[in-house]
Amino acid sequence: MKRLTWVLCLVGGFSLVEIGMGWFSHSLALQADAGHLLSDCFALLLALFATWFARASPHSHHRRVEFAAAFLNGLGLVAIALWIGHQAMLHLQAPPLDILSTPMLATASLGFGVNSINIWLLHEDSHHDLNLRGAFLHVLADAASSVGVILAAIAVWTLNWFWADTVISFAVALLILLSAIPLLWESANALRTADPT
Repeated sequence: MKRLTWVLCLVGGFSLVEIGMGWFSHSLALQADAGHLLSDCFALLLALFATWFARASPHSHHRRVEFAAAFLNGLGLVAIALWIGHQAMLHLQAPPLDILSTPMLATASLGFGVNSINIWLLHEDSHHDLNLRGAFLHVLADAASSVGVILAAIAVWTLNWFWADTVISFAVALLILLSAIPLLWESANALRTADPT
């Protein structure tokens, strides 16, 4: 639980930085990632509560709370992916006149560092806890998103490919969606087979 709390603090703090830099640099990929991080804060709070609840009273019906939290985290990932995809479609219709690649690259690089720390904090426990696996998938998607933004920033900086920002946003949305499917499947099966008493 202590590691999950640290991850929540890191994600929450960096999301505020990314919101500001996303608007400043006119980067949809950064703004989408910032929205993703804010949604992750809710998902991590949910995971933290479910973990605390399951450990405080490890009866079978309390385990259902943990499985339900994992399922809701999966639904949250789907919602995030759809939101990013929608924003990318809007961006294609009205692309920005300029994207500031230097602050975009610096912010995404910092984000990758933060997400790498979060992955390290959650990796070990994610193997034997479905709820923590949901939280781990969130931070893994965050790291992938950061890599995508870094690539987009380099393309904008070196080639003036403003469209790369939108393409990367679509790719991140697809990656998040694919990471949600196994979590939804496993948590739904766990809820279905868990003893309700």
